[in-house]
Amino acid sequence: VTIVYKGKLPLGNELVESRGFSTQVVYSDTNGNPIDITKLKQGQDFKATVIVKNLKNEVVKDVALTQIFPSGWEIVNTRFTDFGSFKNNAVDHEDIRDDRSNFYFDLNKRETKTVRILLNASYLGSYYLSGVQCEAMYDDDYFVRTKGQWVEVVK
Repeated sequence: VTIVYKGKLPLGNELVESRGFSTQVVYSDTNGNPIDITKLKQGQDFKATVIVKNLKNEVVKDVALTQIFPSGWEIVNTRFTDFGSFKNNAVDHEDIRDDRSNFYFDLNKRETKTVRILLNASYLGSYYLSGVQCEAMYDDDYFVRTKGQWVEVVK
C-alpha cells in the first residue's frame, strides 16, 4: 500500500495541482450570463459549468469529478425534473448529494467533458467554496485540483 495523499487541506491554502487534466468552472445565471459568485442574493438560481480536459494523447478510464458546494447553496437535483440542458450531462454515472456532485466518466485522447449543475443561493451567510477535484481513479498520472474561495449569500 502506498499513501499518495494524507491529511486535510486547510481552507484557502489548498494545493493547486494539475497532472494530465485541466479544469475550469464558469458560474452563470440561468440565461447563461456570467455572474460574480462572491456575493449572491438569497433565492437566486444559477448554474455551475465544469469543463474537464484530457491534456494527453491517451484514453483515460474511470475519471471521477467532484465539486463540493458551500452549505449556503443548495443543489437543485435535476434528475427528477425537466430542466433542459441540466438533464444532458453525458456521463456514465452521476451522484448528487446534499453538498456535492460527483460525476464518473471516461475521457478519450484530448477530449473535453462539460457538466452543468443547477444551484440556488439558499441560506444567508459567508461560506467557503472548495475547489474542483478531478482524478483518474486508478491512474495517479491524471489529477487536477483548483483553489477554493469565500462566497456570501446576502438579502
